[in-house]
Amino acid sequence: MIDLSDVANYLIVAAAAYLAGSVPFAFIWTLVIARKDLRKLGSGNITVYNSYHNVGFWPAILTVIGNAGLGFGVVFAARWFLPGSDLALLVALVCVTAGALWPLWLAFAGGKGTTTCGWATLAISPPIPLALLGLWFAGLLVTRRTFTSTTLVLRALPIVFWLFGRWRTDSGGWEFLIAGLVLAVMFHFKHTVETDDSIRYGVGRFIGVNKA
Repeated sequence: MIDLSDVANYLIVAAAAYLAGSVPFAFIWTLVIARKDLRKLGSGNITVYNSYHNVGFWPAILTVIGNAGLGFGVVFAARWFLPGSDLALLVALVCVTAGALWPLWLAFAGGKGTTTCGWATLAISPPIPLALLGLWFAGLLVTRRTFTSTTLVLRALPIVFWLFGRWRTDSGGWEFLIAGLVLAVMFHFKHTVETDDSIRYGVGRFIGVNKA
């Protein structure tokens, strides 16, 4: 029989993580520092790239710091609230990412979610983002396209999560596999050529990446 108190606790973690992830730091810092609406600048994306290229260094770096705080914060809070539960950590990871992708405070028009997701994943298990970063660089060396290498990483999320879940737990890693699948599906809807800031701004062209 399902313990309703456990279900309620996981729902609390999910709701809190989503609301925290919904805080649009790129939008907030652009508004505070430049008095501009980031949705009306450049690509219109609520991202570090867009804030940096249209406003400058400080909104971008403050956004990275804010997203890091969110990522680590929700994981540590879930670990405190439901100690010993990997499921709670994964629920927090998925929901804080969902908040970044579809923030309540901006009528569900958010950013790419990868920064917040990356920090939260680092807080759960550092080897996972390190492996994904290595895969990203390998893809970049072969394709010379950041969009393509990022696509490779996002498609690989389920298998990478599953492999590290098997190493981390005795349950076969299925919770990690499901979390990876959910993340991959969510990113699928936001990761498109038309809205990619690295392509728009030619990120890395000075080192031979993303050349036209």
